[in-house]
Amino acid sequence: MINPENLNESVKLFKNGNSYAFRLSKKDREFLKVDGNTEFEKIISPDGKEVIFRKIEAVRPNILEAANDIFDDHADLMKRLENL
Repeated sequence: MINPENLNESVKLFKNGNSYAFRLSKKDREFLKVDGNTEFEKIISPDGKEVIFRKIEAVRPNILEAANDIFDDHADLMKRLENL
């Protein structure tokens, strides 16, 4: 098992086309369980000294189905709330 403490290291910004990027190592990708299709949320601190990339978890289909069922069961209430 990979110890996340061992993954902490300095990284350099590099030019990638018209943009700049940070590189994730193979160990980073394996620990994070990400690939080229994984989406991240970028958060920049107000003082501009920190950048945080947070993995966006995929919505589980059964949760989405349950939410849709609730909306369908209470469509009249949802319509009234929409007009507030």
